[in-house]
Amino acid sequence: MKLLILSGSAFPDSHTHSVARLIESLVEQPEHEVTHIDLREMDIPIFGQGKTEDIESLKRHAENADAIIIGTPNYHTSFSGLLKNALDHLSIDEFEMKPVGLFCNSGGMRNSDPLTQLRMVMRGVHAMVLPLQVCTCDEDFEKTGDGYRLVNDALRERLSVMIDGLVRQSHSETISI
Repeated sequence: MKLLILSGSAFPDSHTHSVARLIESLVEQPEHEVTHIDLREMDIPIFGQGKTEDIESLKRHAENADAIIIGTPNYHTSFSGLLKNALDHLSIDEFEMKPVGLFCNSGGMRNSDPLTQLRMVMRGVHAMVLPLQVCTCDEDFEKTGDGYRLVNDALRERLSVMIDGLVRQSHSETISI
């Protein structure tokens, strides 16, 4: 399986980025290939304002992926503008019938609102979003020298279950009616 992880935080060493790195480490390699794209490091202009090599790279990675995991911080009970802009550059061509997993982090208390909105966006591009999602909050982490580490064992297990679901879905046949 080729897994693409999109990390939608605008901040380096964020909680969202640390979950994405944890997912990378949980995926069995070399059996599965993982690409982690930290969107804040890419040159992605506002949709409609031109194309860049990074946009073309993002499209290629999304199209070639067998499954995608999307992570976002909770910004005012929604997903990040950085992620929204990147998703605006993608389409049904990259997502149709592709399994997608979702995770988010909220500062004070756990909140799934950003993922509810992402589900609507993913439905619009015909993705198959897993019913299981992961919502973390800042208290689920400990600060380390290079960012954060998820210490909530129940959430680490939930991430593993989500990854297993993506692997199963990416290997199942899609039937057209």
